[in-house]
Amino acid sequence: MNGDDLPQAIHDHIGILLQQHCIDTQLYLQHDLSLQQLAKAIGTNRYYLSQYFSSQGTTYNAYINGQRIEHFMNLYHKAVATQQFFTAQQFAMESGFHNYRTFSNAFKHLTGQTVTGWMKTQQRMGEC
Repeated sequence: MNGDDLPQAIHDHIGILLQQHCIDTQLYLQHDLSLQQLAKAIGTNRYYLSQYFSSQGTTYNAYINGQRIEHFMNLYHKAVATQQFFTAQQFAMESGFHNYRTFSNAFKHLTGQTVTGWMKTQQRMGEC
């Protein structure tokens, strides 16, 4: 069974549950969140959740890392707007990553840029 075989009603429901129980609650910030724990939190099983991610063209790890990187970007923009001192390492940890290397690799994989390269681009965009 591939992701396309997941019944549409279950597929749609899992999407809603992820929004409510993972994104809205920021469950993705939990450092040790596993696929099994996420499935339990949203009230489904890990097989259906894996099938959902597959149907979206992603994996559990890519999904969680994407949420965490988006969180990092939001922290960055808030800090810049309020002129708050921060380090990328600090924000990576606050975004649910175990270590900076994992974050840095996931960031580059998702955005195609290094963290420092992305931040420099953001600074240049803010100066315009």
